[in-house]
Amino acid sequence: MMGVKNIDNTKELENIFSEDINGRTPNDTFEKKCRFVKSIYMAQGLELEIFSIAIRPYNSREKEFLNFQKLLDKIGQDKDKAYRQFITDFRNLFGGKFTSDSKKTKSITSPKEGNNKFSSQSNTIDCDILGGDIGSSQTIYNQDNADEPVGEITEEQIASLPFYLKLWTPYDHNSGILMVQSYTGHTVTALVKMKLKELFKKYGYTLIITPFIPEIVKKEYLKNSKVYELAIINNKISRGKRELLNPIFAEFDKLKIEIRITGFKKDVNNFWDIFKKKKNKKNKLIGANLDDLDIDENNGCEIKAYYKDKQGHRANVNMRDLTKVSPTIFLPDEMKEENNHFNFEEIKKYTDGMLEQIKDEINYNR
Repeated sequence: MMGVKNIDNTKELENIFSEDINGRTPNDTFEKKCRFVKSIYMAQGLELEIFSIAIRPYNSREKEFLNFQKLLDKIGQDKDKAYRQFITDFRNLFGGKFTSDSKKTKSITSPKEGNNKFSSQSNTIDCDILGGDIGSSQTIYNQDNADEPVGEITEEQIASLPFYLKLWTPYDHNSGILMVQSYTGHTVTALVKMKLKELFKKYGYTLIITPFIPEIVKKEYLKNSKVYELAIINNKISRGKRELLNPIFAEFDKLKIEIRITGFKKDVNNFWDIFKKKKNKKNKLIGANLDDLDIDENNGCEIKAYYKDKQGHRANVNMRDLTKVSPTIFLPDEMKEENNHFNFEEIKKYTDGMLEQIKDEINYNR
């Protein structure tokens, strides 16, 4: 297998397809020849991941987070210069090439001609990057002809997609926001986080990134969802109970047992109230005798609920903390362009509104 190399020029892929695999120059344009690859993503929806971000001095043992003023003052003489320099420094991390993950399965870059906008007044950066899967060759066809391949993407090349990023680094606050757009089943978020941490390290700071789901997103999802499955999970089973289950399991101290309850649907908003109120005669949530499986409310077993909304979007939550439900954020189809990529201005407008709601939630505007 050939090793994976970063593409030195983001225009290189177009040149590669100037000839097809048989050496002929087909009449199809580059866009048409890439149609097969694009079709892999065309049915996918646009999604958004949100993270809270914070900084502290690199290698410091201090637990307190710093206001982003420390970062911006270090980068530039004023906020305008700081944000311009940040964008330049981020792009320079790539040196005009694609950067891959450690497993050589994904790659991203910050294109020279990409969208890079900032607002020192709102402390935001909005930009796009290119990224995609690497590490395996793909044969390209026109959709109306499955018999004649028109090209090939090798293990050293990448069929890239645009991805959107938003950063909010409030000058007078120690908690910011990172938003990363993705496609259903296709994400480069891990690489984005890796490169941002690398950049913040160059500035002398550790970047802490934590998943964040706005309350308004949770409430909207729960309002339109039903509980359709419950799981009782025990991963602390005594040797005696493992042997009772079957002697073959006795030696496996990491054995886990799950009991799934299905065949019902109940609105999320009242499911837990009813579930908790309707206890059995022993005043327990789990009334069945599951002692042979070491399953008991007092021995630390987990109870998980699985949700599904009207569009079939799924999420799950642990009964120990019902507030920690994390539904996927799906972006409206109106943000898609004809090629099913996002419209930069539309997604910027949408995330601006989302950011204002987050500010209200964390009492930043008060």
